[in-house]
Amino acid sequence: MPTVDISAGLLPPPACYASEQDRLDAYAAALIGNLNTGDEWAVQETPPVNTGLYWLRTDTNGRPVEVLKFSTADSSWIRMQSEVVFGGVSTGAANAYAIANNPVYPTALSAYRTGQIYTFLANHANTGASTLNVDGQGAKAITKDVATPLIANDILAGQVVSVLYDGTRFQLLSQKRDMTRQSLKQFLTYASSPVPILQDGTLIPFNHGLGVMPFMVRAVLIRDTGSPGTFDTFTDSLPSPAVQFLWYEGQEIDCMHFVADRTLDLPAFKYLCDPAQVNIQVVAFNSILGGIGFPYMTPPLGPSSNATNYKVKVYATALNPAYTPP
Repeated sequence: MPTVDISAGLLPPPACYASEQDRLDAYAAALIGNLNTGDEWAVQETPPVNTGLYWLRTDTNGRPVEVLKFSTADSSWIRMQSEVVFGGVSTGAANAYAIANNPVYPTALSAYRTGQIYTFLANHANTGASTLNVDGQGAKAITKDVATPLIANDILAGQVVSVLYDGTRFQLLSQKRDMTRQSLKQFLTYASSPVPILQDGTLIPFNHGLGVMPFMVRAVLIRDTGSPGTFDTFTDSLPSPAVQFLWYEGQEIDCMHFVADRTLDLPAFKYLCDPAQVNIQVVAFNSILGGIGFPYMTPPLGPSSNATNYKVKVYATALNPAYTPP
């Protein structure tokens, strides 16, 4: 460490001072201070031997790269501040990325400091959830949109990847405009699970969770039995079906696509919706009775069908308030 040595200089004879203040000023002016110090800095590519130094690391061309100080706690050279560290081309495979720094981070505590940013060139494209291991200090998950695991091709071979350690994981900073991301979807669509048809006219609630009023609601019937069913169109002049359709298990059909005349009960849907919920009522339309809608469910496809073979499902689409144009 540097030291300061102070020595006395020569003072003129006392008779020369008009006052004691002049004498004090002359004494202070005559003091000699000497700064004694050795080297404090090493400017080179490899770590210096003297561990008491600050080290300005340079590249092979002598250009400064970063500042380090020897840490006795870690027994190694430690970067003095959080900064963007370039780890070169990564190694590893099968979604397990690894980078090696010069000098290496000697402990996990020094390698994984909250706020530390690492940048590297990916040596392979990812195919799913991925991790990054810095200087062999342990693999940490790479995520996007806070804690969402990566999907295939979020990282491409040769891509410049930047990640920030948040104290738990590496959050991906160099995200692509992935239209599967919620923030980039202009429209949000909720698809409910199929539920049994209520035949007493009760409203069936579907909590869509979109947070905004849907601008389009679509209700469908789903055949919920193993064997295919049939439904027909009739005419007044033909005693037998004019056209017959097959309806397979799991097939979704919107009732507006049914073709029928006044001999067939045709289900229809009424709905009410708000920013949290869509309420559906299934009603039968029987033109024999003068086209009156009934608030109860007769068999969906005419008197011979079984309502328990069918379920109702809802789709609700709304504008995404968090939409970010690509």
